[in-house]
Amino acid sequence: MIFIVEDDPTLNRLVGDYFVTSGHEVERFTRAEDALAAAKAAPPDLVLTDVQLPGMNGVELVSELKKLEPTLLCVVMTAHGSVQLAVEAMRAGAFEFVEKPVDLARLVRLVDRALKDRQTQRELAWARTGASGELLGQSPAMLELRQRIATLSKLPAGGPPLLVQGETGVGKGVVARALHRARFGDAAPWIEVNCAALPATLIESELFGHERSAFTDAKQAKPGLFEAAHHGTLFLDELGELPLEVQAKLLKVLESGTVRRVGGLRDRQVQVAVIAASNVDLEKASRAGRFRPDLYHRLAALPLFIPPLRERGGDVALLARAFVKELSGRYQREGLTLSAGAERQLEAHAWPGNVRELKFAIERAVLLAPAGTTELATIPGLGAPDAAVSGKVEATASGVHVELPPGGISFEVLERAILLRAMELASGNVSGAARLLELSRDTLRYRLRKHGLESHLDDEAPG
Repeated sequence: MIFIVEDDPTLNRLVGDYFVTSGHEVERFTRAEDALAAAKAAPPDLVLTDVQLPGMNGVELVSELKKLEPTLLCVVMTAHGSVQLAVEAMRAGAFEFVEKPVDLARLVRLVDRALKDRQTQRELAWARTGASGELLGQSPAMLELRQRIATLSKLPAGGPPLLVQGETGVGKGVVARALHRARFGDAAPWIEVNCAALPATLIESELFGHERSAFTDAKQAKPGLFEAAHHGTLFLDELGELPLEVQAKLLKVLESGTVRRVGGLRDRQVQVAVIAASNVDLEKASRAGRFRPDLYHRLAALPLFIPPLRERGGDVALLARAFVKELSGRYQREGLTLSAGAERQLEAHAWPGNVRELKFAIERAVLLAPAGTTELATIPGLGAPDAAVSGKVEATASGVHVELPPGGISFEVLERAILLRAMELASGNVSGAARLLELSRDTLRYRLRKHGLESHLDDEAPG
């Protein structure tokens, strides 16, 4: 919203109409006192004011407006241009000083630049996060996910919201950033917020902003996350943690494309690409009354599911090598590589914490590697590289005898090793391996997928 304060009716109308045709929302005033009262009720984004006004002059108006909201942008016009007036306007907090007669095209460019600068300030205030991380992986699940992202990247700004779901640690934030880059590049605002980390008493104010005196500690107006993300992406992580009453207001914003600050009197247009994420089953939560069904259905129109790491086949080693390169550079341990045994150790692990757990494991290994080491022989904390086969399993007529390694072994690791051994003995034939394990063919196929062994299905031998 732009306030135009000009006592000349013709110029007021001319300037206002020009800004409207340039795509701006405008409110016009002929008196500084009226503009100040309106700003107290709902602060604008920018004020364009004449200096010579009846009653309070433009420089005084700027001074009062800056007390009201220090980040408010003010541009001063005057037909009596002088160095002294320019200095006074700047001291009062004006963004720029222009002389009449005004070049309207130049003035619009100036205002657009001012608003862009203000947007940058908002992004910095909300600790804008750089888009980092890559969608590494060649498993069928990741190839399908990348194709889905390429399709969704064609959605227009301000289009329908997207819902990213998956277990904790699978990389929902990385996928959201990839979507943002594919849609807007790196120049558009990227605002990320963890809904679970917002104090319950401040969630509404943080998301939607608040006006001055909206509550006890609101000493000045403040834009919310939606305004900060205007023309970019707002990533709402852990959305399932939002209180139901805030969910209702979020739904209204998604449907109307407008946001009203706490204590505000008018709606503000926002063009924001909303990406939500949750490791909670929102459909189940909606049936249980913990999440609004109407909001869930609005979000679930375009869902993205990220598979857990255990279902991504050979991606573990690929990701691990990338993390070794990244983290060895960060900690000045350049040149570190993974041994074949360490890769077997990583591939045998079930990774209940997904990609996040894998990265932490690699970070620990890099930090603990002895000085002068060029190869990570093992990954501390995951057991021996060949733990899956270091135990002993014997099948006899009287039953099955299992000898566990001294340090114990994960049942997930043991099951994976048994599946691989059965596939090896059956020369890659699923039906043959199923007979060896006395499982149905479908059950074996399910278990192979569960452990991320889809490649054995792709290369399934005839039988």
